[in-house]
Amino acid sequence: MNDSPYVIEVTRENFAAVVLDKSFQVPVLVDFWAEWCQPCQILMPLLKRLADSAKGAFLLAKINTDLDQELALHFGIRALPTVKLFRGGEAVEELVGVHPESVYRQLIERHAAPPADGPREKADQAWLQGKRGKAIELLRAALQAEPDNHEIAVDLAEKLILEGETREAEERLQSLPADVRNAEPASGLLARLEFAALAEGSPSLDSLWEALDANPEDHAKRRQLGARLVLAGDYEAALDQFLELLKRAPQFGDEAGRKGLLSLFNLLGSGHELVATYRRKMYNLLH
Repeated sequence: MNDSPYVIEVTRENFAAVVLDKSFQVPVLVDFWAEWCQPCQILMPLLKRLADSAKGAFLLAKINTDLDQELALHFGIRALPTVKLFRGGEAVEELVGVHPESVYRQLIERHAAPPADGPREKADQAWLQGKRGKAIELLRAALQAEPDNHEIAVDLAEKLILEGETREAEERLQSLPADVRNAEPASGLLARLEFAALAEGSPSLDSLWEALDANPEDHAKRRQLGARLVLAGDYEAALDQFLELLKRAPQFGDEAGRKGLLSLFNLLGSGHELVATYRRKMYNLLH
């Protein structure tokens, strides 16, 4: 059991939220390992020590390739240990085998986050250190001092959503000027709130999967499943569900399948690789 806030066990279910999303804030070092791999056992404490000493300047994500072979296959892992560094939502560098500590330090420093000298950066550092309440307090105070700083308002709304304070988050976002509210990243956060509303009061993920196995034509359950998958960070699976809903019942719920896809596109942003892929699939279905 890992007790460090800077070292996170990653699976397919939380990969997007932990690795891809966080890599827009700080470098994320992904360690592909296995219990039987002796070099992996040598490397792991070295990387953990670096992560703890950096105190949130980067995150260490651990993927057990025996338990999650799909991720290992997706990223072309052929030898263990393999370390990939993610920045801006994509893998930018790779190291195979065990190297001196200085090599990993240099790898991280090449993609280091800017120093935490502004209110947004300080809030991000506090958040990554597990001090979520402090991060929100910092952003509220900063916004009070700069009420027209829309970047701070959006950062605050994002963290409020992650803490389940959706009402305040929506108020903050809706109070933004229309041009800011309708553009990324605010539009994506509003989309996330839509999915939270759809998922509210719905059964668990396991129950929803079981319900659809029993009755694939239960369109309401499929929409709820898509929303819950979004909130779990499994965006590709969520896109699949809304695409299937569009295919099976294009008019259901005032075009819930099509609107779900569009909301997810807003959430992920136009530059995300999944958006281009699923836009094509949606277009093919509609035409």
